[in-house]
Amino acid sequence: MDPALWSIFMMVSIIVFIVLLSRLYRQYRLRHYEVPAPDIREGHQWFMVDTFPEPTFCNIGHYQIIHGAQCESCGVRVDDHSMKDANMQLPCKAPCSTEEVMRHHWVQGNLPLSSQCDVCAEECGTLNQLIDQRCCWCQRTVHEQCITKTNLCNLGKYRAEIVPPTCIELMWTGLGRKHLIVKSVKKPSIPHWSPLVVLANRKSGNNEGEQLLRTFRSVLNPTQVIDLHDIPPENCLEWCHLVTDVKVRVLVCGGDGTIGWVLNAIENLKLKNPPQVCILPLGTGNDLSRVLGWGDGCHSDIDVTDVLDQLKWSYPVSLDRWKINIIHEKHLLISRPSKTLIMNNYVSLGVDALVTLNFHKRRERTPWLFANRLVNKFCYFTYGTKDVLERECKDLHKKLKVELDDEEIYLPEIEGLVVLNIASWGGGCRPWDLANDDKVFKPARYDDGLLEVMALYSSFHIAQLQVGLASPLRLGQARKVKITLTGGNAPMQVDGEPWEQHPAEITITHHSVASMLAGCHPDDFFDDDDDDDDD
Repeated sequence: MDPALWSIFMMVSIIVFIVLLSRLYRQYRLRHYEVPAPDIREGHQWFMVDTFPEPTFCNIGHYQIIHGAQCESCGVRVDDHSMKDANMQLPCKAPCSTEEVMRHHWVQGNLPLSSQCDVCAEECGTLNQLIDQRCCWCQRTVHEQCITKTNLCNLGKYRAEIVPPTCIELMWTGLGRKHLIVKSVKKPSIPHWSPLVVLANRKSGNNEGEQLLRTFRSVLNPTQVIDLHDIPPENCLEWCHLVTDVKVRVLVCGGDGTIGWVLNAIENLKLKNPPQVCILPLGTGNDLSRVLGWGDGCHSDIDVTDVLDQLKWSYPVSLDRWKINIIHEKHLLISRPSKTLIMNNYVSLGVDALVTLNFHKRRERTPWLFANRLVNKFCYFTYGTKDVLERECKDLHKKLKVELDDEEIYLPEIEGLVVLNIASWGGGCRPWDLANDDKVFKPARYDDGLLEVMALYSSFHIAQLQVGLASPLRLGQARKVKITLTGGNAPMQVDGEPWEQHPAEITITHHSVASMLAGCHPDDFFDDDDDDDDD
């Protein structure tokens, strides 16, 4: 082997070994000190920190530590062997309280840099020792000598998003491993109170979901932050039954698939007061997040206070949702049942779905390889390049009959068909706005009750669209799309969920409207589209 390649291989191997070793050591420390898994219960919710990024002192021993454990709820930091003592000596941020008034919950030392005393407005936490106090509810910081001058807590800057512990009643549930759930919630006397429920899967991304859950628990009531890996969204949305006279907001941390899962759960529950859904994108494509103004993706080190600040300026919008009825052709020997799906973003047949299907099959075989967004995008590119040479979807137009609002349209020689509900497709491409044909169509919107239908010539055509070097073949807009697949199978996908579709009649009609929150005003987004066209 070439010496340079061998050096790179050895370097990568060493990095992978160190990462795996640190994870194994972290798990060993958790098991060795018998730290319970995170749950709504009494006691601290510990996670292990390999190296604290700033000078840190143990809240039990008061000496400086380099690594140790930190409570994700209240922020207490201790040496590994002091976790049990901390559970007994230091109370944690309680999710519920029987007190009538809300009081500060002080945690000593380890204050954020440049902290200022809320009482005397002087700097605090500046000495190189465990000194001064921070409230883990309102995040205020005070000097030791000033702590008696402030007692009642107003929950701080994000009080409108927080469910006060004085307003919550918990109860035990479960037969074997019992855990606490929220039994009732009473409305606090907070102006414009609109509680925020955060949903994320701790397994999503490269540990991104777990990091976000921890950070949100440090700001909100821990009961408001729910791990979808343990609890299905139907149970998470119980908040909407407990709080009926105010608008609940649900922040979904995940990709387009997770968002669709939550929207389906909201619809299935038939809530009288459905929540408004907003997005913190963790997926690969994040097309819905893009058109709603929440960005193309975030990382675990994002400052959640920035997210909460952006929510204050969000806009309520409506998202069209579409029903896809698939009725298979009848055969003498094989009878396949019909099925119904719900689409939020787009549905496609042919080459676009083939790339998604190949990626999906590979991820099912080696899920550990696809924990990074960059790796996922590289794999998508690889499968798209592979199909440029193989052209597995050649002559797709011979298998399809397409009707828009009951009118059949002519199909040229194509390898893919895409039906869009939103303006973004394929991880940020906005194909409807790239067209330079003479056809007159309305701009693509997610709230106009119209679908945009376009065709793809090849995988190479997709690559050209991604970089803005080609124009899509726009077939039309319609309120009803009917696709008849005959003469063989074709890859198909709905919102990133792919499969091999057998001959069938596929009908797409309007289903419902979802209540969403957008990070930008929808008119601003569509005005930008028009400006791009003018350029």
